[in-house]
Amino acid sequence: MLTTKDELTAFLRAAADGKRKCVLNISSSKCGPCKLLLPTLIAYAEKFPNARFARFYFDKDDSLRDIVNTWAVQGVPSYRLYDEQGEMTKQFATGTPTKLGNSLYLFLS
Repeated sequence: MLTTKDELTAFLRAAADGKRKCVLNISSSKCGPCKLLLPTLIAYAEKFPNARFARFYFDKDDSLRDIVNTWAVQGVPSYRLYDEQGEMTKQFATGTPTKLGNSLYLFLS
């Protein structure tokens, strides 16, 4: 769980430096679907240990809220997928485990 902008920046930098794919989950501390999808995210993190996974609650820190606004996140839970070079390749929101699982499988395989 990332809690500050500095932690987020360090996480993304480490993923890019390590040439690893990265899945970033943007959630709210009060979001039911965010909690519902967490087991799916954890399952993929265990299935793909070479990728990096992280999440943060945008409503817990003003600097994270600012980043979410800059990224034009429209809803939560949202996901940002980064390739091995640290480039964001996809951003999407979903409330269903099937859509999340399909998107993660295609990206990580």
